[in-house]
Amino acid sequence: MKISLSTRLISIMVFSILLSAFISILLVSSFTMKTFMGYSHQRDRDIALTLAEALSSVESEEQLEMVLHSLGSPKTRTGRQMMGPMMGSRPSEKSPATALKRMPSLMISTGDEVIPLLIVDRNGKVIQGQSHDYFGVLGTTLHPDSFTQGAPFYLQGVLAGYVLTGRQVGVDVERGEFSYYHSIFRGILIYPTFAALMASLLGALMLGKALKPLKSLYKGVVTIGKGDYAYRVQLPRKTFLNSDDDLTRLSEGFNEMASTLEASQEWKKQIITDTAHELRTPVSLIMGNLEMILDGVYQADRSRLESLYRESVNLAGLIKNLQTLSSEESGQNRMDREILSLPKILHQSLEDFRALAEKEKITLLEDLEEDCSFMGDRNRTGQILKNLLVNAIRHTPEGGGITLRCKGEGTQVLLEVEDTGAGIPPDLRERVFDRFFKMDASRSSGGSGLGLSISKILVENQGGQIRVVEGKTGGALFQIRFPKILKESS
Repeated sequence: MKISLSTRLISIMVFSILLSAFISILLVSSFTMKTFMGYSHQRDRDIALTLAEALSSVESEEQLEMVLHSLGSPKTRTGRQMMGPMMGSRPSEKSPATALKRMPSLMISTGDEVIPLLIVDRNGKVIQGQSHDYFGVLGTTLHPDSFTQGAPFYLQGVLAGYVLTGRQVGVDVERGEFSYYHSIFRGILIYPTFAALMASLLGALMLGKALKPLKSLYKGVVTIGKGDYAYRVQLPRKTFLNSDDDLTRLSEGFNEMASTLEASQEWKKQIITDTAHELRTPVSLIMGNLEMILDGVYQADRSRLESLYRESVNLAGLIKNLQTLSSEESGQNRMDREILSLPKILHQSLEDFRALAEKEKITLLEDLEEDCSFMGDRNRTGQILKNLLVNAIRHTPEGGGITLRCKGEGTQVLLEVEDTGAGIPPDLRERVFDRFFKMDASRSSGGSGLGLSISKILVENQGGQIRVVEGKTGGALFQIRFPKILKESS
């Protein structure tokens, strides 16, 4: 069974909230119970101390009865009032200790609850207290660990015994106290649980809404996987909760990726079309001439074979350029970097093309500074210069000139190739580096339209930049900048 991501996230969130609420309930309940019991024990001990102080101050039975009456309404387990007869009796001549033994079982009323009291003599013998279902028969002797926890009282300056509450000898808390604690516990249990459930419901709704773009993203991935690159994810409406969240940025990134893929596909289609067009011409010429020779229309003489050979060379050059461009863009070719001296490389390139330039009646000039070194690949740099010089010779008229320059500019090395041709209009200067771009018939005679594209990728792979501007004579001026190697100061 497949479970969606949103369902799993909502389940985890709800479980976390409920678990947190359960742990909080346990901790709060434990703390409340400890606090409540501590308060109850302290209150009971305060009552015992108060009664012990009162008992220590009496000197007669009548005073003892008045003290007990001031603490509450002493009752028996059956609820019989004790103070009336005692308050109405005449003063007794017996000692307070004798009067204490004549007192029935004691209970102190504190409003909603009744707290049992126990009085033992100094040896731990029960002389007054609750009925036997709490403490056993009167006269029972308690263990010292129990009665010594009570509040001591004195009669006529002599330790007479101890006053204890039911809790101090192990009696459970009265039903009223448990009822009060249970009401608190129910509140602790019910309200946080209800709040946790409401928070889970609200969180699930908000999380479901927040994760809604994931469904659109999934649909987009499937759609693009099928080849439909025009699909775009609908961006979530921006609010104060999701104005710049991860899902919004993910959706925007997905749309940018889809746009890039769509442009790449269009570019790929265009490349295939342009490549097929460029290959069609030499292949058609070769096939046409061969068919004519086979049909006996043309003779297989030397001039005809030389023409076929030239077309084959052009075709091989086009294929090689395509391979070079593809491998450079993919980074498959290894780059052998070394310190290169541009003046030497430029001078050698001029000498290599001097014969071709003289044949076309073009003058080659150079203006080279010595301090022009950079870290690059020798073969790639030579290929760049070859492509630029071929392009310049192709578009420079007879009697024109081509100038090569190099000089240092701060932290860069500037290389320039300038011709005296017709130049390139400003709106086309960026496009001349596109594959198979040919500005017009006058500048597209010969060549495959790949030389400048290859030069651009070769420059960029060596950390440089290339651009074309207008030269001093109106021709094309290609400028290349490489990071300069600075000489260490002595």
